[in-house]
Amino acid sequence: MSSQRQNHTQTRDAVLIAHASDMIARTNLSARDFATSLSKAIHSRIPNIEPNHSVPNFEAMNLEDADTYLKAADTWLKRVQRWLNESVEIPSWLEEPWVEALLPEWRERCLIELAGRYGLLAVRAVGIDGVCAMTAFSGLVGHFGDAAGAGGQILADGRIDNIDAPHLPGFALSCLALAAHAVAMAEKAEKVSAEIA
Repeated sequence: MSSQRQNHTQTRDAVLIAHASDMIARTNLSARDFATSLSKAIHSRIPNIEPNHSVPNFEAMNLEDADTYLKAADTWLKRVQRWLNESVEIPSWLEEPWVEALLPEWRERCLIELAGRYGLLAVRAVGIDGVCAMTAFSGLVGHFGDAAGAGGQILADGRIDNIDAPHLPGFALSCLALAAHAVAMAEKAEKVSAEIA
C-alpha cells in the first residue's frame, strides 16, 4: 500500500461502531451479546484493568447472586449502547478489545480498515491469536475467489473507471484481505524454512 497520507471520512470510533453495528444487524447477536463479548475481551487483553474503568468480569462473578449479576449486566449493556449510538466517545484503551470482540468476518474487515489508515496491511501472524496455517490458507483462497469475482466484474470491459465505482470498495477490501493472508502464509513459510536450514 502507498504510504501517502489519506483523508478519512470516518473517525476511528466511527469505524469501530460501524463494524459492531453491522455485525449486530446482520447476525443473531444482540447488543447484550456484544457487550458480554467486549467485557470478556477487555479482561483477556487487560487483565489488571483499572477499577475506575468499571468493566464487569462476568466470568469471575458469582452466578448464585443473580441480582448483582443482572444489575452489572444491565449497567454494562447501557454503557456499551451509549458507545454504539455515539452519545459517549469510545476511550482509546477500548479499541483493541472492541476489535477482538467482533466476529471473525467483521474483525478482519475492521482491522483492514484501521491498518489501512497508516498504509499498512492487517497481517495476523500464523500461530498467534488462534490463526493456524490452515485457517490462513483458507482465508487466502477465499479472498482470492472474492477478488477474482469482483475483479472479473470490474475488468469485464478491460479497464477500471467511474462505471465501476459501486464495486471498487468491495474489490479493494478483497484485495487487501488477500494480500494480508498471502503475507501471513509467506512469513510462516520463511520462518519454517529458516528453522530447517
